[in-house]
Amino acid sequence: AAVIYQTPHSADAALYPAQCPQLQPRWRELPARLIDIGFWGRWWVLTARLRHYDINEDDFASLPPQLRRLELQQLRSHR
Repeated sequence: AAVIYQTPHSADAALYPAQCPQLQPRWRELPARLIDIGFWGRWWVLTARLRHYDINEDDFASLPPQLRRLELQQLRSHR
């Protein structure tokens, strides 16, 4: 399992708010900072949000019919 969330500062930053433990984000703030949750080999929120995103049907019109459609099993992600 993996979680992607926003942080106010980089851990490498030399700023006082980034180094002070009392100023670090609390666990109760995590839901507001959550970007995505990954498990079973996929990112769940991003997968749902990017479905059918940035698809230009005109670009695929010249392809043969069997190549115009991708099945879910044909998609791969980099590890």
